[in-house]
Order: sequence, then C-alpha cells, then structure tokens
Amino acid sequence: MKTVVLLGGLLLISSSLFAQISDPTEENQLPNWELKVYPNPTSDLLVISSSIEIKDVTLMDLNGQVIKKNALPNWCYSLQELPTGWIFVYIESTDGRVEKKNVYKN
Repeated sequence: MKTVVLLGGLLLISSSLFAQISDPTEENQLPNWELKVYPNPTSDLLVISSSIEIKDVTLMDLNGQVIKKNALPNWCYSLQELPTGWIFVYIESTDGRVEKKNVYKN
C-alpha cells in the first residue's frame, strides 16, 4: 500500500515513511543572541557583552592577522597600543555560533 503525505508543500509518496521532515522556513530554534561590542569607535577600551556564554574572541586587522586573543576580565580589551584603523572582532559562543563585528579604533 502506498502512502501519500503532504508536508510543508512537499509531496512524499512511499510504501513506508519513517522520517521527520522539518519545514525549512521555520525560525531557527536557537535562542536569540544579544551581543554588544562597544564603544564604537573607540580609542582605548573595547567591551563585549553577550546574553550567551562566550567561548572565544579574536581581534584581527585588515590583513587578517590576529592582533589580540586574550581578554581582560569580563571580555574587555585594551586597544590603546594599536594603530588607528578597522578591527574585525570574531566572537564564538559556547554553542558554536560565530558573529563578526567591525570596530573602528581612532
């Protein structure tokens, strides 16, 4: 006996169907990530605050060179010794998400 199943606009015809199919238009089930990198622009301290636990932060220059990895307590970075210009901040959460923020150091 054939089984016809209509799921989220997909028509499946099978004699046995044992699969869970999710709707690709559904919202991501991960919790919202409230992430702040401030002040921007900055001349000295850069602070990162997050609603999700942070695993790692990497600061890179325009050439892709890592310029900082270790943070002061509470994810604060001193940028005072760095030259003026753009800094790319890559933040990785403990659940594997990565977010990129651009910061201008003046």
